[in-house]
Amino acid sequence: MSEAASDKAATAPATGGPVPKKTLYCSFCFKSQHHVRKLIAGPASIFICDECVDLCNEYIGGRVPDRSKSPSDKELPTERLLERLQPIEETLQGKGNQLQWVVELLRSREVSWAQIGAALGISRQSAWERFT
Repeated sequence: MSEAASDKAATAPATGGPVPKKTLYCSFCFKSQHHVRKLIAGPASIFICDECVDLCNEYIGGRVPDRSKSPSDKELPTERLLERLQPIEETLQGKGNQLQWVVELLRSREVSWAQIGAALGISRQSAWERFT
């Protein structure tokens, strides 16, 4: 059992609130808090586990990690793939909430819908319809 699950060592969300009681998942590898040592919360319900941090550190250090020990996606059982659906959906929801927040902040700074649309690669009208 992970530290996050056994002693509530998961970092609280960026809001500083308590750690939710539902099972949390790494937004990158989709392992649950029960299958990793640490799960770190970021903004907008995005989480990263210690194993993914280690992998990132390898790349940052200029080393190519040995991925031969990791199962390929084709080897994952159907049940495991089904378990991944909800964490992926929650990640998408979190990013959507973050996007909405940024757009609202930009609008409060009187940034035009045309500028927001251009930054997103959509029309002014599409941006307005999507975020109002």
